[in-house]
Amino acid sequence: MLNVKGQRLKVKGQRSKVKGQMLQARRGGSKVKGLYTGRFQPFHLGHLSAVKQALSETDFLYICVGSAQYDHEPKNPFTFKERAEMIRLSLEDSGISDKRYQILPLPDIHDNDKWPAYVLNTAPDFSIVFVGDDGIVKELFEKHTKIPVKIVKKEIPVCATDIRNEIKNNGDWKKYLTHSTAEYLNKMNAAERIVSKN
Repeated sequence: MLNVKGQRLKVKGQRSKVKGQMLQARRGGSKVKGLYTGRFQPFHLGHLSAVKQALSETDFLYICVGSAQYDHEPKNPFTFKERAEMIRLSLEDSGISDKRYQILPLPDIHDNDKWPAYVLNTAPDFSIVFVGDDGIVKELFEKHTKIPVKIVKKEIPVCATDIRNEIKNNGDWKKYLTHSTAEYLNKMNAAERIVSKN
């Protein structure tokens, strides 16, 4: 119990620190900019929920598409341009203005220690990072920068790997995507591509 309470207090303290930094930025008249990264293979409702949470706490969000140089592979079937279009369609379906975000390619460099600086060069001037879990992105930013990292709530339990498997097996995958994104995947024959690359 003591460990659990300690963890809760730590999380609460991090949230207070983040809110304090955001308030300070707003008082200074500057926009609060955030960062959210992912491979988005494909971009689903869980990702959309994370983006909405991030935008509720920021004025502007950089959405960085990781492994941007990879496509037509089992784990990375879609191109950067296709993933960017899925994001745009999903946010448009949700009534989110394109003035509130920017989609950027983030090719892998395969060097964890240099990765945070690489991201900062790609998407400059952000003051908070949003992540879906307590994983490598959080670890690297906390180790190599002083930029606060916030774990978003997992409101929709879904992952892209499961969706790709549902598409491959002709399952009920459309329920995990916005209408326009599902239609977009249908038009590009996503099932044929995923099956052919596995």
